[in-house]
Amino acid sequence: MKSTLPLLFSACLLLNGCGSAEDPAPPPPVGVGVYEIRPVDLNRQWRVSARTEAVEAVQVQARVNAEVTAVLFDRGARVRAGDVLFRLEDEPLRDQMRQAEAQVEARRSALELAERNLARGLEVADRGFLSAADIDKLRDAASQAQSALTAAEAALAQASLNLDYTIIRAPIDGRVGDTVATVGNVVGPASGPLVRLLATDPIVARFQLTDREFRELIRQRNLGLAADQFEIRLLLEDDEPYAWPGELDFVDIAVDETTGTAQITARFPNPDDELVPGLFATVEIETREQQPALLVPKQAVRRNQLGQFVLVVQPDQTVAERQITLERELRVASVVAAGLEPGELVVVEGLQKVRAGNAVQTAHYDWDNDTGLLAPVERATP
Repeated sequence: MKSTLPLLFSACLLLNGCGSAEDPAPPPPVGVGVYEIRPVDLNRQWRVSARTEAVEAVQVQARVNAEVTAVLFDRGARVRAGDVLFRLEDEPLRDQMRQAEAQVEARRSALELAERNLARGLEVADRGFLSAADIDKLRDAASQAQSALTAAEAALAQASLNLDYTIIRAPIDGRVGDTVATVGNVVGPASGPLVRLLATDPIVARFQLTDREFRELIRQRNLGLAADQFEIRLLLEDDEPYAWPGELDFVDIAVDETTGTAQITARFPNPDDELVPGLFATVEIETREQQPALLVPKQAVRRNQLGQFVLVVQPDQTVAERQITLERELRVASVVAAGLEPGELVVVEGLQKVRAGNAVQTAHYDWDNDTGLLAPVERATP
């Protein structure tokens, strides 16, 4: 047992000698691009999803039962108010018109006779040839004849109107859709719409604002900003800007209690029919009143279970996660509502290489006015 002690002592010395070696060097800092948060003067802006709608939409229907004799438009074509769309068989209605005219003449003759009889009766009544009862009968006959004439004239007016209804005209300027009514079909009030007519120049975009956004829009309007003080743009697929600017068309008078939003519409010229009803688009509303705001590039924002966050470079050159709240989104940046302060650095390049606690070596990025994107400051065009 005593012979093993020197060996154990020697092993312990060897182990202590191994522990005295230098610890491994920490990894080098990771190179990242950072953007400095700073206040900028920003026009008040809303950016919301919208759907286009026709300013007017009319379902054209037949008002009398008759056979279609002509369809006088091309489907999908533009028509003017008053243009003839359909002609219906009118001969039976012309017969009814002639009968109604004859009835009016007969009733008018009957009234003239009754009035003459009443006038003669009144002349001889003073000499005692007719009693008061006889005069009452003559008055009653004249009144009935007048009523019959009035009814006949009303029937004539209705017959004339029904005859006019055999020519179906466009009630508004617009574009006509498809139709199933062809020559030979019998149509009438129960047949349903013959064709749909949409007024698409101008066209409106309908969207909703949250109660907060709605209050801000009302505040701007109450400050005296006229409708032309709002710059309104429409963005199509892939944020392609629509060529024509818009104007506010309708601002709702209340916020819907179930959705917490208010309905707004903006009106846009559409002379080339580039826009059609039913398109999804984005509406940007911007006022000329500027306010200081903090912007964070969209590429810096990430999301976790707690919401949106960014990676902030701390004074000791290590990275920390920071939860933030955004007020609204712009095209390449978002307006910060809470979570960041002026002067702080957020990581915008190299996000996939770092995580919280890593040491970093920073290169500053800023907006390039030529491209509208972030670039290293030495390459960015101011």
